[in-house]
Amino acid sequence: MIADLIKLGLSAEESKIYLACLEVGGGPVSVIARKAEVPRVGCYHTLENLLQKRLVSQYNRNNVKCFSPEAPEKLEQLAVEKVNIAKLLLPQLNSIASSTGFRPKIRFYEGRDGVERVFQESLEAKGEIAGYTNMKNVTEFFPDFFRQYTHDRLEKGIKTRYLSPSTVDSVHVIDAFLPEDYDPNLIEILLVNKDQFPFENEVLIFGNTVGIVSLNPDELLGLIVESATFAQTMKAVFDLAWLGATAFVAK
Repeated sequence: MIADLIKLGLSAEESKIYLACLEVGGGPVSVIARKAEVPRVGCYHTLENLLQKRLVSQYNRNNVKCFSPEAPEKLEQLAVEKVNIAKLLLPQLNSIASSTGFRPKIRFYEGRDGVERVFQESLEAKGEIAGYTNMKNVTEFFPDFFRQYTHDRLEKGIKTRYLSPSTVDSVHVIDAFLPEDYDPNLIEILLVNKDQFPFENEVLIFGNTVGIVSLNPDELLGLIVESATFAQTMKAVFDLAWLGATAFVAK
């Protein structure tokens, strides 16, 4: 619970003391500090912080300063207030950003979560997703996530075209990750020579975005580039490669 309160903007100490205050129903600092198992002086300063955040109120009882916790619903109210402030700021912030001229947005992520984040972002595609992959590697890298990702993508009706190295294992490896009633028109995979095109990364091109992830477990990273011109160029290169692969398959 403390971890969740921290996500709402409280420090670990504030979270601990707010919970203690709720449990005892408020009272003098000594009572709250004893319940939270923290020094009295530190507890007093933290309660002052919570007072500023409007999560506790102050009153006197027999000339002794006491603190009373606000109802937990106050946390939601404060969060809504922050969201409203952010909404009011957005036009001004966007105006500042646009006044500096266009600059490609580049985001870099590390770890498995970062890799998954790139895939998740592609689910916001308004048109098709075109990309280079390695079907054998990607299905072995994170099978559970890739299965859910594939189901979500097909459920959204997003068409995908993949170029992937051809191996004995890759020919039908995708079959186990497809839902039973999927539309086969939504996914096309052309297999290319694995020796000439040993793709070790996944490249996803969608809209004005290019996502790149490493499929190497020892090199977990993800990169997202938002640039209309870069995405357009990458899409043109992909279409050229697709035409070449199609001609090869047709022979």
